[in-house]
Amino acid sequence: MWWHGISSGWVLTHRRHYLSECSPSYTGVVEERLPMRARIVEGAWGCMREHGVRSATTKAVAHRAGVSEGSIYNHFANRSELIIEAFALATQGIRQRAAELEQLVGADTVEQNLVGLMEAIIEFFREVAPIVGSILGDPELRAWFTEGAVPSPDGGALTPLTGVVEVSAYLEREYQQGRLPNRGSWPVAAAMLIGACLHYVYLEQLSPSGIHGMLPGETTSAASYARDVVHTLLDQ
Repeated sequence: MWWHGISSGWVLTHRRHYLSECSPSYTGVVEERLPMRARIVEGAWGCMREHGVRSATTKAVAHRAGVSEGSIYNHFANRSELIIEAFALATQGIRQRAAELEQLVGADTVEQNLVGLMEAIIEFFREVAPIVGSILGDPELRAWFTEGAVPSPDGGALTPLTGVVEVSAYLEREYQQGRLPNRGSWPVAAAMLIGACLHYVYLEQLSPSGIHGMLPGETTSAASYARDVVHTLLDQ
């Protein structure tokens, strides 16, 4: 199924498309410069994933990417721009998967589609939760999001609302197909589904008992949890 697995391999496969079309500082440079830029972005993401945003200094990124520290500034105005581009690239896979929900309207079951999506979102949050925390704690990085300066593949701005809009549209279309009961506010339903994924990871990473503390004695795999959430929110 399309939703299974979110890996750093996706970043490697799609980096050229992203760097050529979605970079805030891309200016149509010659093709031969793209490999260095890609290495820099991947180096930044590797540092962020393994040791947090603070570890992604230009010196550390340059070492990981195999380039000189000064060469980073040939591609990025500053470190913040590099960090934001690396984060935007890493989120492109899950955003693409959410966009593909439109193709599933009327196919399989709504439960299958949403459980699969929620499993993917949970895995994504597992990977980026520590990084998001660092961004929230950095006023300059946070401003890139609040000011709409983080690019998405469609040319708009990447914000936390991006996924809500796509999931909401999917839910509404399934309702129009007669496959869901009316829930009044589809954006709220979408936000609750996504928020449930975040809370699963929050409990998993910060609670001594993990998700078991909230659901003692129950099966607490991501798929089982997602299925319970879908039934609770969307059943008649």
